[in-house]
Amino acid sequence: MVEVPVTIACGNYDRTRAIRDGTVKVEGCTVTYLPLYPEEIFHRVFRFAEFDVSELSFSSYIRTVAAGTAAYIGIPAFVSRIFRHSGIYVREGAGIKKPQDLRGKRVGVPEYQITAVVWMRGMIQHEYGVLPSEIYWRSGGQEQPGREERTPLKPIAGLDLQPIGKHQTLVEMLRDGALDGSLPPGPRRRFAKASRTSRGCLPIPEPQSEPITKRPACSQSCILSASANRWPKNIRGCPPASIRRSAKPRRWPWSICAT
Repeated sequence: MVEVPVTIACGNYDRTRAIRDGTVKVEGCTVTYLPLYPEEIFHRVFRFAEFDVSELSFSSYIRTVAAGTAAYIGIPAFVSRIFRHSGIYVREGAGIKKPQDLRGKRVGVPEYQITAVVWMRGMIQHEYGVLPSEIYWRSGGQEQPGREERTPLKPIAGLDLQPIGKHQTLVEMLRDGALDGSLPPGPRRRFAKASRTSRGCLPIPEPQSEPITKRPACSQSCILSASANRWPKNIRGCPPASIRRSAKPRRWPWSICAT
């Protein structure tokens, strides 16, 4: 049987490493695995739908499904789960000693809709009582200028959400005092080093501090609808099945995948 070429774009996770190194085969398919950073994957997926199978931002995917514009079909294989408590950064001298002090402050986000920010906003609201409408949100590039929302975002009543200047970055604004805090979704060591004046606002919870079933799903696996429709019927179920079989943690027992 002629094998169907399939491109899979996903981060270099322990959960999907078996597909990348060939331990788990995608039956009936020849796989090209692209270990890319999530930010690049999501941009290329939502703008150009480049990959047959892809890691995808959970929140942005839900938005496209709700809008009836989803080019991908989601499957219950969540490749990224992480606590986000340690991802809230504040500027020294901003007068923020506890999460509740974020009320009335200027907080930067790369995009308001990305999954990491959705989870952190939810924590700030439901665990610490600060509503999104009580924070002044500024969105834009974290370390490079020019970033915009990946899918259209409708105005939200009562929310102060404004883009930063085209030549500004969140890191620079935090360092210069134009922002009081920021919610970076990427490597937090790199962000702290770049901003130099920021510090983590919240402690990192111990893995055993809450049930692993509550670990937030940050990104999931999706299949391009056009690709699924052109695959032979006898192999259409194989890519997601293979991903589910491989999506098991190799090193951290608390980093589980919902399958």
